Amino acid sequence: MLLVTWGPVSAWVADAATLTVALVALLASLRVFDALRGPRIRMTFEQREPWCREATLADGSRALWVRVGVENVGKGTAHGCIGRMTSLTTDGALRGDVDPLQLRWAATPRTLAFHAVDLRPDQREFLNVLMRAERGHWRIVTFEDPDFDPGFATELSAEHDHVLEIAVFAHNASTIARSLAVRVGRDDGSVALHLR
Repeated sequence: MLLVTWGPVSAWVADAATLTVALVALLASLRVFDALRGPRIRMTFEQREPWCREATLADGSRALWVRVGVENVGKGTAHGCIGRMTSLTTDGALRGDVDPLQLRWAATPRTLAFHAVDLRPDQREFLNVLMRAERGHWRIVTFEDPDFDPGFATELSAEHDHVLEIAVFAHNASTIARSLAVRVGRDDGSVALHLR
């Protein structure tokens, strides 16, 4: 008969408990639990209301506002969210004459539109990206203050295709970046917008 000595059971339990604590500490240091319970930002767009909104301007003319939805699909609040256009291409060529710039949050007073926002779980806000007055040029929606002098035009020709790289940054969530493509029909002037 073969005799197996297992030793004291308490030593096995203590070893298992030590291993479990070490594994949990390792996972916590790798921020695995933050990914499960923390904020996660998602950017959305559809070529319809409320992403594309027609409005009447103060002078009575009509304009089309193009916005992206920014929502928190995670479990915790995303703190300090800011949206920026990080690059621009026109007809497939990267524009070196346009610097990255901050975009404006929709549905907030102009004095607060560039402040960072907190997004609670399941909250969605809109980030203004482009505005086009009736049959006019596109304009990147950014600062209009006389103190802001970007050194480049924020208007884009309506006769060319553009791709705007948009990123949303937050203090405690991963940065998300997407491309908003703007294509204009050469024959009928129709506008096709697509987020990729």
